[in-house]
Amino acid sequence: MRLWFGLAAGVSILLGPGCGPERSTATPDADPNPAVVTEFDQPQPTREGEHTFAYGPQTIYVYADPSLDREVERLLLLFEDLRAESVPITAKTRIPIGWTTLSFALDGERLVVEEPDYDNEPESRTRPDISVSLATLARQRAVLEQVGIPGQAIEFDQHVLTIRGVLERDEVMLVRVESPGGRLTGWRLTPAEGIEEADEIESLPVYAILAARPELLDAMLLPPGYLVLYAGKQLTTIVNEANEIVWDWTVDGELPRDGDAALGGGFVTDESEGRERPRPLLEPLE
Repeated sequence: MRLWFGLAAGVSILLGPGCGPERSTATPDADPNPAVVTEFDQPQPTREGEHTFAYGPQTIYVYADPSLDREVERLLLLFEDLRAESVPITAKTRIPIGWTTLSFALDGERLVVEEPDYDNEPESRTRPDISVSLATLARQRAVLEQVGIPGQAIEFDQHVLTIRGVLERDEVMLVRVESPGGRLTGWRLTPAEGIEEADEIESLPVYAILAARPELLDAMLLPPGYLVLYAGKQLTTIVNEANEIVWDWTVDGELPRDGDAALGGGFVTDESEGRERPRPLLEPLE
């Protein structure tokens, strides 16, 4: 069962009850009645890393690393739902999902999906390869599924309160509280051993943490009240709001991945007919 909420009211994605992105861009100048196809057209890669999806008179193009084909398929399920709801997509459309925001570059009848350019001014520049967005979403989904809870969205340009120099520490701790508002996620990043009186507090955008320690984003859709510990690149412990350890790497082992490979296999083909289709990128858990 696919659960996407608020598709016709505005392009927004909810990760669970009471959870949703803070902003959504409408498209008032678009055709209010685009052609709608109710049956799912199984997309096929046109070349390695390129996938297409018919969206009314336009064609959506998605570019990502071939290892992420299964994640692209999840994204196309979202486009299927948007198409069924007659939601117009133009170059002004923005889709916040999980931690990232997808946008579209219009070239005639081609709509190319883009992500913020996380290597070069992501607040003002975008790029057509969305591999970073999809790979991070896959790892975040694995954390949420392991804990068995819906996530709470953040935005790539929101901020995390940190201790200066903590990103260079091997063992760190992330704690999420209710966001005080503004551009804060509610996450606090400190050394695992705690804060000392001489420590200086600073605020870093999520994309800066992505650049320095991408593994830290894996846990950042956990809701307020959760605490996580890292040793280097390894997420080692997840503690819930009741101060209970709900996942321990030394006991439970690596987080599971669904699909045929680490981030999923390819599209359904004649040889794989009958295989269960994937759930959307961040379907609320029951």
